[in-house]
Amino acid sequence: MTGFPRALPVIAGLFAGIFAPPAPMPPSAWAGQHFFLPDGERKAQLIDLARTPHLIEPMDALGPDAPDNELAVMKSAQSAFTTCLQIVALHSIDRDPCDMMIVQPTDSALTDFNSQKLGRAIELSPLMRRKVKPQTSRSGQSSTTYEKKFDPDCSLILSLATSTADLRSKTIKKALCDEIDEYPDDLNDQGDPLDMIRARQISFLRSGTWKRAYFSTPTIKGTSKIEQKYEAGDKRRWTMTCPHCGDDDLRFEWGESFKFDREPPFAAHYIPPCCGTVIEGWQKFAVYETGRWMPTAPGPGKFKSYHFDALSSPFVPWDEIAKEYVQAGDNPTKLKTFWNLTLGLPFELKGDAPDYERLLERREDYIAGVVPARGLLLVAGADVQHSGIWVEAVAFADNGESWSIHHEFFEGETTDHKAGAFAKLATFYERQFPDAFGGHRILDCMGIDAGDGGRSNQVYAFCRSRPRAYAIKGVSGWTAPAIGTPVQVDVKLSGKKVKKGATLWPVGTWSLKATFYTNLQKDGRKAGAEVDPDGYCHHHQGCDERYFKQQTAEYLKTTTVRGRTTKIWQETGPNHLLDCRIYAMAMAEYLGLSRLSPEQWAVLARERGVPPVLVEPDLFAPEPVKIAAKPALVGRAKPARGRRVLSRGI
Repeated sequence: MTGFPRALPVIAGLFAGIFAPPAPMPPSAWAGQHFFLPDGERKAQLIDLARTPHLIEPMDALGPDAPDNELAVMKSAQSAFTTCLQIVALHSIDRDPCDMMIVQPTDSALTDFNSQKLGRAIELSPLMRRKVKPQTSRSGQSSTTYEKKFDPDCSLILSLATSTADLRSKTIKKALCDEIDEYPDDLNDQGDPLDMIRARQISFLRSGTWKRAYFSTPTIKGTSKIEQKYEAGDKRRWTMTCPHCGDDDLRFEWGESFKFDREPPFAAHYIPPCCGTVIEGWQKFAVYETGRWMPTAPGPGKFKSYHFDALSSPFVPWDEIAKEYVQAGDNPTKLKTFWNLTLGLPFELKGDAPDYERLLERREDYIAGVVPARGLLLVAGADVQHSGIWVEAVAFADNGESWSIHHEFFEGETTDHKAGAFAKLATFYERQFPDAFGGHRILDCMGIDAGDGGRSNQVYAFCRSRPRAYAIKGVSGWTAPAIGTPVQVDVKLSGKKVKKGATLWPVGTWSLKATFYTNLQKDGRKAGAEVDPDGYCHHHQGCDERYFKQQTAEYLKTTTVRGRTTKIWQETGPNHLLDCRIYAMAMAEYLGLSRLSPEQWAVLARERGVPPVLVEPDLFAPEPVKIAAKPALVGRAKPARGRRVLSRGI
């Protein structure tokens, strides 16, 4: 027995080794052993963070051994921070098990994140397959599609920013919030989703062990949520060493230092202010690898906030950035996309409408009701009121130039989709407009507002029997696309409800209004310019004072909603014809205004009867542009004289 006391330290040491917590390991070190890339060029391989060193610091700041509680990342697209988010969550499952939440902005984003990223990463990792309970288990403790369960009795919840039930579900220690600029400002009149998420972490405030991160590409300057978070932090930038003079305070900035040609191959390069010696595009990636994060606005109490863009990204060549900028031109919608997704910066909108008197002065002498030579798309928007229907037909060219063709108010009752003002709208729908080449054109499509005006069912019924008529509903917010994903809605006809009897298309009106007002501000040949610029708006002499007053009847107002500064559109008077124009723009986008290639425009020109001499003869013609409007109704529309209308699928 004399040997037993001597064995106690050995036994105790063995048990201590078994039950002691694992040695600290930051997420970046853990990832190199256990995180397999779910997609991309190196799919199913262990991650090598030496290839993306910009991820390491923010990733490790979210580890359990780091003192940081909160951080924000304002980023460009394709900057790999979604990978950072996955690693932080999976590292916590293994090394710091606790209740967590990952919040995505939309149902589709949540589904894609789970199926294409997080779910695959779990399946690829032997460690994670052991740690995360499978969905196939019959136990009540098994995982579900949107709740990953693991011991000891913890879970990672995948939540929607648009679901009050998700955001009020349970107390959490860690919250990882993705693409926060797409979160609603006010969720079902219950407050800001970010405030609701923050309330889930109150129990951990005293211990100081909570973690909260915000990731997002920005949207509109002055209203972007991630911009506000970034500005509140210490504003870290990826800071590199100049390969020529050794200056260690080099940051790639959009502006005068970034040079490129306006034509391919663009020859993009950077002239650093430290020494003025050119850094060529092929040198970018080696310079990136010398970088580290440096705060540009340090201060007491500030959390870490990061800005990272394609100029510094190891994934995006500079020539590609130059190409994207040149292709955006002065189109405000494309520039916003470039600013947000490539530069990772909020876009500053110019939301002031021009003076209507100036627009009156620059009217032109083209004939109302006749489609001009370059107006290859012919669309219309209609705004339904109780006393009648406002409508405008607009023609668009390949560069976004537009011509007002016809506008009118159809007076009459709107309670019956077959009578009154709707009967006049039906005549307008079938109208044949003469074109510049002696032919006739019917509307390619018409968007009719079925919003909250009390005439939704009438609009649905009107559109059901007309394949080129679309029931639409305006959607507010700066992230809503020009034309969104349609939904099936119920229709009440003759007192009976028809389940999913009509299709309703959401229209993102806010960005379209910004685009329209930017185009209205442009000067063309009427003001002495050599050419009319892309997006220029043409108006005939029949566009009178009332017309222009309605089209300029809104402005961008800066306001405060629940303590957050934002920009909203504010009406100054009747705006029915503005709504008609916005709906017409949405229909043009539906047909492919911003997507069609030069070759496809050439095919369309031939089909619209443009004489061959006016169409570039050397353009390769792809397959003929497909007929029609709604996929289920292809072939039922009969364009005049064989003219075809576009399919959205191009």
